[in-house]
Amino acid sequence: IVSMNHAVNDGSVYLLSSLFPVVISLFGLSVLQVGILVGLGYLVSVIFQPVVGRYSEGRDPKKVLALGIAIISVAIASFVLATDFLTLLGSALLLRVGSSFFHPVGVSAVSKEYRGARLGHAMGFQSAFGNLGILLVFVSSAPLYLLLGWKATFLAFALVGVVDVAATLLVFGTSRWNGRHGGGNKGTDIPARAHQGRLGIPFFFVTTTFISGGSYSVILNFMNILLKEQNHLDVFRANVVVSAWIASAFFGAISTGRWSRALRPILLLSLVYFATAASIFAFTFLSASLPLVIAALLVNGFAISATYPLTYTELSRYLGLDATTRGRSFGTIFSAQTVGGSVLGLASGYLSDTFGLPFAFASLGVLAFLASGLTLSWERSAMSGGKKDYQVRPPLRGA
Repeated sequence: IVSMNHAVNDGSVYLLSSLFPVVISLFGLSVLQVGILVGLGYLVSVIFQPVVGRYSEGRDPKKVLALGIAIISVAIASFVLATDFLTLLGSALLLRVGSSFFHPVGVSAVSKEYRGARLGHAMGFQSAFGNLGILLVFVSSAPLYLLLGWKATFLAFALVGVVDVAATLLVFGTSRWNGRHGGGNKGTDIPARAHQGRLGIPFFFVTTTFISGGSYSVILNFMNILLKEQNHLDVFRANVVVSAWIASAFFGAISTGRWSRALRPILLLSLVYFATAASIFAFTFLSASLPLVIAALLVNGFAISATYPLTYTELSRYLGLDATTRGRSFGTIFSAQTVGGSVLGLASGYLSDTFGLPFAFASLGVLAFLASGLTLSWERSAMSGGKKDYQVRPPLRGA
């Protein structure tokens, strides 16, 4: 049920993004206005995710998750009333209010349920279903729009949300989640408290999730526009290419738990950030060749999706026995992701209008390289002096 909620949540969030080439022509928007839609939407999530994280602690997760999906369904239905940029913006902001519920609640629930190697696998599995939801939206939205039109397309996706609310309330086993974990995660990890920032968790988590969340957002929201401009693809073909990227992200996320058996998760995290950066530069500067662009996107999707479960696993190990702050801790890093989406979404819209989309994408590559370096620095700091003993213990290899 948690994975299903993730699929519906993330797919709904990017429904409008999958139709941005249509939105630009239908409503006469500029790329900068698209950036505003993206950036302000993420800003709403920044505000609401920590609030939801605190609110959810000690409450029935199925009711909180169902409330979020219900708000999403109302927001999607409201798009049928959109007539201009401002009405689109209003619906997009309401959609982001609803989407603020899943990540601090659903991922926190998973972190309480699993530990050791199973934790990495579970984080990868639920993360992959978020990508699956986005993939299904990108594959289906353009054909539905061409077949049924604007209003029917959004009403159809709103109905999916209603079905998900009913399934969550009827199937989600409250006793399984709340009863079993009343005492928190008694896993193998010792909670460390070194290097904490003012937000209650180390700034390493905040900075890297800012970069990964922003990069994912910009690629997902602007890539079909880039493909239309540089490779002259229509919205359907552009969405097929982006869907291939999402499919690669799905397999990258779901296989992450197995990777960590061979490499320490934190070292693996640095490597996937490096691959993310290299692939961004590749599809930006090799844009004249569509096959090379697609190949680079496949590598990018596989790598960037792995940053999420690896980071969630590392944070779960960091928190260790301390279950009292899980909701707010996960709420904090998801807020960092959405701040990244907001800031980099707005910045990419401005940079695209001023210098062109390739410049905006190249800037992402620089940030991803920075994240790779920060991850290596975090590992060295954690391994030295015994300040974070849990990172040098066998569980880091997926035990």
